[in-house]
Amino acid sequence: MKRSKTRKQWIWFFGLFAAFIVLLLGLYVRMISVRSSAYEAVSEERISPVRVQETLSTEIWRTTSFLARVEGGQTIDIIGDVGGWVIEKKVVLGQEVEKGEELIVLEDPRRVLRLQESEARLKSAKANLNELRRKYDQSLTLLEKGIIARDSVDSLSNQLASESANVDSLEASYGLMKWDVDNMTVRAPISGKIVEVIPDIGQEVKAGQLAVKMVSIEEKRVVAGVEPKWARIIEPGMTVRLSTTLNNSLEETDGKIIGVSPDIDTISGTYRVEAGIVNNDYNWLSGEIVNMEIPIELLEDVVVVPRTAVLSDSNELFIFVYKDGKALKVPVTVDWINDREGTISKDLIPSDSSIIVEGHVGLAGGQLVKLIQ
Repeated sequence: MKRSKTRKQWIWFFGLFAAFIVLLLGLYVRMISVRSSAYEAVSEERISPVRVQETLSTEIWRTTSFLARVEGGQTIDIIGDVGGWVIEKKVVLGQEVEKGEELIVLEDPRRVLRLQESEARLKSAKANLNELRRKYDQSLTLLEKGIIARDSVDSLSNQLASESANVDSLEASYGLMKWDVDNMTVRAPISGKIVEVIPDIGQEVKAGQLAVKMVSIEEKRVVAGVEPKWARIIEPGMTVRLSTTLNNSLEETDGKIIGVSPDIDTISGTYRVEAGIVNNDYNWLSGEIVNMEIPIELLEDVVVVPRTAVLSDSNELFIFVYKDGKALKVPVTVDWINDREGTISKDLIPSDSSIIVEGHVGLAGGQLVKLIQ
């Protein structure tokens, strides 16, 4: 009995020991599984999402920019050709008018009366001339019949020539007086904007006196001070890009170079460059400051990248490219760059790679990355 009891005790011991071993093995497997999952999670966190652009070769003009001031067209002083009193003002300060539009209406009753008198004299002279022509034609008939002498015909011929000259003189006088009356309405000689209307209603305006000032809107231009090294390559007719920002909205249009001043400004050390505004849909006003972008060099076989994709490290420029699931750090030299974009020679970029344009913050060379759309 004693031996049987001892045997049962050993059986329980080995059973408990086996169960303990199985439990240890289970805990070990569980621990390995948890550590593997944690490692995979950490590895997943280290894969950075990036956005890329293809390395497409192109050509682009390298540009340089200058601040330019908008200037209005030529200011026109409109002088009264005839005198009179202002009875109506058709325009006000800042108003836009077309060529030929009425600005000021003058009145002078004396000129109207003299015109009427001149017209009456002209009508009387024309009537006398017609009567003399009738008598002259009649005298020629009588001369052929031998009824009157040649002297009578010659006398009528002289009277006819004298009266014809008198009619011409009266027509010229009438034309001058009519021109005076017609020009008592002052009209715009160009299309533009009113700068100043000097006389008021009831005020007398004398011939040759300044009446209205206006500025042309068809000749609005921009003026920039350009350094000598750039002024040398700027030519009349060159297309430039003009831009400004208003209320966070970009306003852009083209301009055409009018010319470059032959002399340098001794104060600023720059040359005056003028460009006409091709299309001023934004109604830029005189005095506004805009950006003038001038093309200076054609760059070929380059890749255009966003300005933010070009990074620097210890005075060295580089970009990150995506290749085979990794981010590669590539040193580069930039042919041209501004506040929006830059250009890199196609030869500097590894083949079969894409340029990382977003998500490069915190990247390191050789790091795993994944693409995002």
